[in-house]
Amino acid sequence: MADLTVEKGESIQASGSSRDVEKGSQEATRSTGTSEVEEIEDQFRAPQSSFWAKSSEYGVEMRGAEPVPVEKRTDTRYVNVFTVFATSLTSLLPIGIGSVTTIGFGLSLRDAALMIVFLQFLFTIPAAYIITIAPSTGMRQMIQSRYCFGKYCNILTSVIVTLTVGGFGVTGSISGAQCLAAVKPGTLSIEAAIAIIMVLSMTIGFMGYRVMHFFTRWAWIPALFAIVVLIGTAGDQLWQQVPSGTASAQAYLGMVAFAAGNMVTWANVAGDYACYMPPTAPRFRLAVYCLFGLALPFSLLEVLGAAIGGAVFAIPSWAAAYEAGGVGAVLGTILITRLGDFGRFILVILGLSIVATCGRDVYSVSCNMSNLGAVVPVLRRVPRTVLSVLATAVIIAVAIPASRSFVASVTAFLSIIGYYAGASVTCFLTEYLYFRKGDPSSFDPKIWNDGRALPTGLSALASVLVSWAFIIPSMQGDWYTGPIAQKTGDLGFEFAVVVSLLAYIPIRSFEIKLRGRLGTEN
Repeated sequence: MADLTVEKGESIQASGSSRDVEKGSQEATRSTGTSEVEEIEDQFRAPQSSFWAKSSEYGVEMRGAEPVPVEKRTDTRYVNVFTVFATSLTSLLPIGIGSVTTIGFGLSLRDAALMIVFLQFLFTIPAAYIITIAPSTGMRQMIQSRYCFGKYCNILTSVIVTLTVGGFGVTGSISGAQCLAAVKPGTLSIEAAIAIIMVLSMTIGFMGYRVMHFFTRWAWIPALFAIVVLIGTAGDQLWQQVPSGTASAQAYLGMVAFAAGNMVTWANVAGDYACYMPPTAPRFRLAVYCLFGLALPFSLLEVLGAAIGGAVFAIPSWAAAYEAGGVGAVLGTILITRLGDFGRFILVILGLSIVATCGRDVYSVSCNMSNLGAVVPVLRRVPRTVLSVLATAVIIAVAIPASRSFVASVTAFLSIIGYYAGASVTCFLTEYLYFRKGDPSSFDPKIWNDGRALPTGLSALASVLVSWAFIIPSMQGDWYTGPIAQKTGDLGFEFAVVVSLLAYIPIRSFEIKLRGRLGTEN
């Protein structure tokens, strides 16, 4: 028993059992030999338990942080990259986030729509490029990050990325819970609905890579149907937008940090969804799948959310619903008022569409928690599946209080993570493109867990800290606005990228000169 692999060209029928998903791959997964291509021993060791052995036979992915050897990178269904992102974002999450652009930032629908589409595609480019590295290395994204941040300094990035992805799970579960609670107001509380959504999501995160890809291959169908019905039902009312006046420069700059928090952060987890693909995977096609899988559904549905948000306070019944139960209650008012019980059915589908989103988040969080084994060795011995259960419990615990102030929570959360993502992703891309010349073989898999052979990470850490010296006075939020931001608007993300780039090159160059090596071998 070992990790989960995907048989080349294997076709999985929707009616097939879980055992069929794993059929034909058990012989490969029991191998712990040496890769003929990279000559690296597979360091993954599955828990020696009959329960976990049986779980593996039924399609549960057991592998944690360990790189995937070449012979086990056999997933040639490259369109999975598109479906896993597109399906998980064909849900309520971008609708809820989009409503913040008009309700929270006060932008007109026209301005919000233009900024949403442009910024989402722009800020998805780093993730689209970075995902192409994973098939060549077989490494999850946070393991690749060690070749920039080192084994121990990378813990900070792992923690923040874990909080980031978990935060998206919190946001998504709240959006879905508001819908479920609005089906029959007073019957199901938002708190209970959050728990229901996250338990269902945990099932996908628990099963792992293969089942998640299989689920997202089909889950978009009912979600898209429900969204089309929603658009058809609300369409003739969306023109009633609250007059927005002239938005300030602060609002537009705030949108930049907000959009960066949405999309740049994907660059810190992108590799998790392609590490089982072979080194021969078509890089350009993967990049296109990732770009459109993330940016296309997210931007379109975020525009829909902006339209709904802009109309909320122009329509009295929508405004009352929003005050009572957020965006989910508004959707309930739209659908139930006009469609009756069929509207309730559509509302349930919309609420449950978030399961694919949150399941993906639980999976990424569990993978990132495995990386924390660098400082908490026991975590490397804890199965990834157990970590997915723990991640679900934490998301539920955070989502319940956050649901009481949704707009403020989302705005603050996405802006702050955008700052750190801007700095950390800039350092990683500078390391890979400038110092390693875009060569994935420089990520020597033999040293992935060797703190002495890897870079110290002090260069990246110092660059991130230096950038925060500029971010803090330039950031703008409900709870704090820096002196620079008071005059210009939110420039935190811009400073994060520029300062970390300018700082990392000289500091890293000095480190390489001092150590006499890049950090590719012992």
